[in-house]
Formats: sequence, C-alpha cells, structure tokens
Amino acid sequence: MTAWRHRFLIDVWAEPREVETLPAVIRARVQDMATDEEYYVGSFAELERIVDARLDAEGITPRRWERP
Repeated sequence: MTAWRHRFLIDVWAEPREVETLPAVIRARVQDMATDEEYYVGSFAELERIVDARLDAEGITPRRWERP
C-alpha cells in the first residue's frame, strides 16, 4: 500500500470586533504546500472542501478521516 502525504499550512486568527460582546469571527488561510496556492476560509467546512478537492484531484478515493 502506498502512503500519500499532502501538506497544508493553516493560519488561524480572530478578527477584531468593534462591539466586544459580539462573538469572535474566526478566519483562516490555507496554503497547499505542493502548489503554493492560498485560500482564505471562514469555517471548517470550507477547509475540508479544499483538502477534499486536492485529494480528489490525486485520485485518493475512497477515504475517511481518522486519528493516527
């Protein structure tokens, strides 16, 4: 079985809010280390779509997420 490894750099931050009582807005930048493409996301669902699209492009199917 071939082990596939794809690297992504994820930078997460909280956006400042003018009204302190409002919930923090969390954003992230995802960089595909193989292609240097950058994506800005506002949810884990968006992050998952980016990673899944990359794995789809590599033909890595079927697959599932799990801890090592």
